[in-house]
Amino acid sequence: MMNITYGMTEEIYTLNGKSRKSYGIAVYSNAEEDGSATILTAVRDITSERERLEDLVQKCNLLELSPIHLDDVIEDFLTE
Repeated sequence: MMNITYGMTEEIYTLNGKSRKSYGIAVYSNAEEDGSATILTAVRDITSERERLEDLVQKCNLLELSPIHLDDVIEDFLTE
């Protein structure tokens, strides 16, 4: 059985000398078993609001969200 864990990613984007920090979500398989993990999928550059995305990642882990629903969850998150 595959164990799914959600985590937050952080990247810095620079354009014309201006930088911005953005956060995304990565989906890992079997991250808790031996400390190593395989990234199943990731969605980058979702928001610059770290706290809001941290809350979403926690909910995904708490509810054991299937990765097939991640795009729908992100879409709902962005329309809130």
